[in-house]
Amino acid sequence: MSGHAQGGTHRPDPAYDDPQRLRAALRRRVLPMVSRPGRYLGGELGASLKAWDPTRANFLLSYPDAYELGISNNGLRILYAAVNAREDAYADLAFAPWPDLEAQLREARLPLFALESGRSARAFDVLGFSLGYELCLTNLLTMLDLAGVPLRAVDRADGDPLVLVGGHCAANPTVLGPFADVVCVGDGEEALLEIADAVRDGKRAGEGRAALLARVRAVPGLWWPGKPGRTEARVVRDLNAFPPPATLVPVIEAVHDRLSLEVMRGCVRGCRFCQAGMITRPVRERDVAQVVDCAVAGARDLGWEEVSLLSLSTCDYTGLGAAMAGILEGIGDTRTSLELPSLRVDALDEGLYGLVQQERPSSFTFAPEAGSQRLRDVVNKNVTEQDVMTSVRRAFAAGAKKIKLYFMTGLPTETDEDLLAAADLVEMVVNAAPRGGAQVTASFSPFAPKAHTPFQWAGQVSRREMGRRNELLAHRLRGSRIKLSLRDPDVSWLEGVLGLGDAALADVVERAWRLGARFDGWDEMFDARRWERAFTEAGVDPEAYLAPRDPTAPLPWDGVFAQVDRDFLRRDWELAQAGGTVQDCRLEGGCERCEACGPGLVHVFAEQPDGSRAQRGRVATAAAPLGDTAAPAAATDAPAAVVSLFDPRNADPADPHRERPQWRKWRERASEKCWFRASYAKDGDAVWLGHLDFQRLIQMALRRSALPVAYSQGFHPHLLIKFGPPLPVGVAGDDELLDIALLHDVHDWVPRLNRQLPPTIRLLAAEPMGPVVPESIEQGVDRSDYRAQLPPPADGGPSLGTVRRLAGEFLAASSRTVVRQRPKGDVAVDVRPLLCEDRLAVAETSGPDGGVVLTFSLQRLPGQPGLPAHDFLAALCGDALPEPRHAELRRTALLMRRPDGTWASPLDGVREHNQRFWLQRHLTA
Repeated sequence: MSGHAQGGTHRPDPAYDDPQRLRAALRRRVLPMVSRPGRYLGGELGASLKAWDPTRANFLLSYPDAYELGISNNGLRILYAAVNAREDAYADLAFAPWPDLEAQLREARLPLFALESGRSARAFDVLGFSLGYELCLTNLLTMLDLAGVPLRAVDRADGDPLVLVGGHCAANPTVLGPFADVVCVGDGEEALLEIADAVRDGKRAGEGRAALLARVRAVPGLWWPGKPGRTEARVVRDLNAFPPPATLVPVIEAVHDRLSLEVMRGCVRGCRFCQAGMITRPVRERDVAQVVDCAVAGARDLGWEEVSLLSLSTCDYTGLGAAMAGILEGIGDTRTSLELPSLRVDALDEGLYGLVQQERPSSFTFAPEAGSQRLRDVVNKNVTEQDVMTSVRRAFAAGAKKIKLYFMTGLPTETDEDLLAAADLVEMVVNAAPRGGAQVTASFSPFAPKAHTPFQWAGQVSRREMGRRNELLAHRLRGSRIKLSLRDPDVSWLEGVLGLGDAALADVVERAWRLGARFDGWDEMFDARRWERAFTEAGVDPEAYLAPRDPTAPLPWDGVFAQVDRDFLRRDWELAQAGGTVQDCRLEGGCERCEACGPGLVHVFAEQPDGSRAQRGRVATAAAPLGDTAAPAAATDAPAAVVSLFDPRNADPADPHRERPQWRKWRERASEKCWFRASYAKDGDAVWLGHLDFQRLIQMALRRSALPVAYSQGFHPHLLIKFGPPLPVGVAGDDELLDIALLHDVHDWVPRLNRQLPPTIRLLAAEPMGPVVPESIEQGVDRSDYRAQLPPPADGGPSLGTVRRLAGEFLAASSRTVVRQRPKGDVAVDVRPLLCEDRLAVAETSGPDGGVVLTFSLQRLPGQPGLPAHDFLAALCGDALPEPRHAELRRTALLMRRPDGTWASPLDGVREHNQRFWLQRHLTA
């Protein structure tokens, strides 16, 4: 018997294997109680809508972190698209539940569930985890336990899905190996499809779990504890066979809320700390035509505001100039921006900065990594201080308002002089900023050695020393005009231990998880004391993993060939200690014998629009001459198309390059805009969207509709749209309001927009308001009407008699004071006068479970804080309604008071104004 605790602690109720019952329980009892319930809805634009078929190979794929971070993971999206492109396979998504949802699932005995199908995780054949960061490992255990799957592979039996783990953390699979049935090393696209074949064939043959696992383990590139021989990483040779997935649009705002297109995989710049650059060799580029087509289609069809070209070193993509030119031409009229990720300081020519300048970028990100040339040579960065400053000056000339610089501390051979040189370099960047300044952010992160890199033998400085170096930098840069970011040494310490660990750390990880470790990659969730206790209780010394290693001694991950040969890494480690550098073999030629290339496996260059391919990598250049790319002569917040409207006579005396605010406001109310007020309904799963996520959904739908929506002016124009009073999360709306400005009248704009909205959101009617910017809807709303269906007595709700009694007492009272809890401080509110004209009615529901329906109206009083409807229910019912959030609430109307004291919708107010205007115009004609 194994020496660890058997399985986890969660045993989901089998009744929730029914997805309809599971969905109902989630929406009735669970989602009202958690933060950001939009994380758990599914329904992403572009998600697979296949009907459930148990005969398929069914995968539940996850990046084990919060939805907004996991849904941004490009690798996961690629795998999801690849599996769902096949008829005999299906992939759904799940992400790590935030601790509040985890607690709710445990309390109600609900399982981990798939977003789109709503099925229990145990219904799937394979649970696949893409693990890109060591500190997500405890989240993986949470998800296994909530699925009702034993944590350890040796404890699983028939009925348990296969557990597959991949991602960059799989380069050292030994730590996570005890939790996985198989670990996929290298690229996952082709391996996952071959696993799908194995699962499909095994299911058709009626095989049990053991036989099915044996089929899967026959797929090349998979590792598991005790596997004989060497496991060679999988490498996708042709990226064009797996087009960038552009059709999965998150329900709520993601961490990387943009269309990210992978243009290239791999990097041979040879930075010695970079695991990703080592294990993804050789370099394989995507053809320019595919990049351009996906970018333009994504901007047009999906409503993205930003397209980002993604890779480890996008500036080394030989098709960058042609791709940027093609994308900018294709998205020129969509108000979509093109962004590049972190840039090498020596990799863009001046012509490409001209292309970038057309986008008026707000920020540039550079990673010098080290301050002194000596240390940059040790890490093989191959850039000079002059390279850094040349790139920074070009970025400022291109219009950058922010510069971000990334450095590492604790690098091998680093001294205090190297750290102070980094501080000097930061101040040089600050001094290079143009008149008026720009924000410079300098981030310093402690170095954590990684497997399969030359620095895997270097060791890591102690946490105490990391803290001392942070203090040195903070003292040196105190008073500088920068934003300084220093990473917690405890986080890097744990990252280093887990990255260089072996199977003995599995006990530590499980113990830390049982002690409550969750979301350790989030600053507000990480607690090093849990991990220190876990190491102690498991009898494992973490510092032993971080000590310098003998390059001739065995390493835990020696059974894996992750595209770089150990002898090459050893030679490079020796060269690093001597301060020697290695050139990029694509740029300079020659071969350092890293063994990544082989028969049929070499660097692949992108096909250019003219059909040619580069023979050698090069610093990216523009596709065509761009003329003068100098910085604009005048610094102004207005885009070039608006400058002609600026009359110098209206200049602001304090800043002659800017317009006086009153004139800018006048132009924003110019006659070319046509404002409309529209009513809409919000129901179903849309009620779980917060107001900002709801606004994002409407704005993306407007972009997809191609309506002539008016934009504000300034450096970063935004859609001219105003929303009425926000609906609280979980509250439906029958007659909500928004104002929107179009450049001209479009008679069918309402149905055109409705076609781009989910069925749970529908525009109902609209009225034109003319060119003048309207008064905000919220200012004109004096009353809100609600309908609340309380939980039946069987679910903890009050009886009809109790509610009638409580309503009578409330109406008879002259005041009812409650304390409203708010982040900025609690406030006492007299609830009684907020009930408008004693509009409070109690009725019994007609459903079989009974229950009570309340209708009431709340008014806004001048100078007094309002009250959310759920808080009103709490004030009215008290202990008779233990959890007001379990009530089903609808806002049925927003009303304004006419001068004669009667009530009307603000939309009716616009109609009445238009009628009066029409009559006045025609009767006086």
